[in-house]
Amino acid sequence: MISVAIEDELLDGLEQFIADRDEPPRGRMTYDDAVNVIVRDWLMSQGYVPLPGEADGITPALEAADVPEA
Repeated sequence: MISVAIEDELLDGLEQFIADRDEPPRGRMTYDDAVNVIVRDWLMSQGYVPLPGEADGITPALEAADVPEA
């Protein structure tokens, strides 16, 4: 487990993210849950964590964006 300080602007956004997902029967998401969802989503979108069902398919976004030289 780690502990991080979050800037006020980011905390406001995190709280809005949680509020937008506060629907029955799920219940209110914790800060830890919200941060894990956000970080996992970003890491998957950047190719640092595999997408569900693609355990071996990691290609970092910077590598995927490389254009081969002609």
